[in-house]
Amino acid sequence: MGYGKLWGIGVGPGDPELLTLKAKRVLEQLDILLVPRSRLETRSLALSIIRDSLDKDWHTIDLVLPMTRERTELQQHWRQAALTVQETLASGQDAAFITLGDPTLYSTFTYLLKEARGLVPGLETEIIPGVSSVTAITAWLQQPLVENQESLLIMPAQEKFTYLENHLQEFDNVMIMKAGRYAGRISELLDRQPGRYQAFLASRCGFADGLFTDDLNSLQGQEIDYLSSVLIKKISEGETR
Repeated sequence: MGYGKLWGIGVGPGDPELLTLKAKRVLEQLDILLVPRSRLETRSLALSIIRDSLDKDWHTIDLVLPMTRERTELQQHWRQAALTVQETLASGQDAAFITLGDPTLYSTFTYLLKEARGLVPGLETEIIPGVSSVTAITAWLQQPLVENQESLLIMPAQEKFTYLENHLQEFDNVMIMKAGRYAGRISELLDRQPGRYQAFLASRCGFADGLFTDDLNSLQGQEIDYLSSVLIKKISEGETR
């Protein structure tokens, strides 16, 4: 018996109604879900989204993929997760790895896919894109992501924050993901810039307790959720927003 097919399915940013029709159809057909968790005791947001959308009882397999920057530890967890995927697909059944947003945008799925392909050469795979938080946030804010010939940078706060000042000079729009703990520093940096910028923070976009603000200074001293992004837009001379 050959290996089953591995699906990577983006379930959107949080709103169950943003689950795509294709994702819904495939999830209804599958019986096995691969569920990433930062720790075993944590609740999976991706799983909660599809359970709010679909009436099905899947066999779920937890993959522990902690949020750490320690490369050796990450490699060990990716490898262990890939071995679990290999064992699961060896039964001949298909399985889907579900992920918030889109599977190709800062998703653990891309690392897992590389490991799984190394273990199972020729593994059949398919990715179903999901609505990313990037576009969901700008729709929520009712702000354009880019217009005309504007440029855009998407970056994670924790990895490249030290380069943000230079990036603001190079790009018209900057989306900083996973930015909750950096909101104060971003606000202070913008206050020091010679140019004019408008910044928005959106937290838990798509969830019932989501919030957004264009006053980052008002967040000083507050604990902001990990699922938060900051959109910075350069304001041209004579332009108002």
